[in-house]
Amino acid sequence: MLDKETSFKERLESEIEYNGFSKTDFAYKAGISLATLNMYLYKNSIPAADTAVKMAEVLNTTVEYLVTGRNFKNKSNQYEWKKNELLRLLNSLDEQNITFLLEVTKLHKKIFDDDCPLS
Repeated sequence: MLDKETSFKERLESEIEYNGFSKTDFAYKAGISLATLNMYLYKNSIPAADTAVKMAEVLNTTVEYLVTGRNFKNKSNQYEWKKNELLRLLNSLDEQNITFLLEVTKLHKKIFDDDCPLS
């Protein structure tokens, strides 16, 4: 699905915000200067392919999404994205919240295993 409602710069800015990066932190992680990032955000400039790949990796998304707005449809890519998203979220939690989430997950698994035996 092509997102014609937003531009590269809007998707980039949205993904930076969603991932909780400051513009300075994102630029550093993507290996670009803040001035270069600002060029992409404010001058409707599109990065070179190698830079776009690095930016997408840092944002845990795809170059295709950043450039075209298309969501990827490959199920293995979606699975990897979901795993990476879970890891990103886990890394943002403190020990108490991780412990709580672990207990909830174990309970969910037990209920699912009891109600829907797979073997």
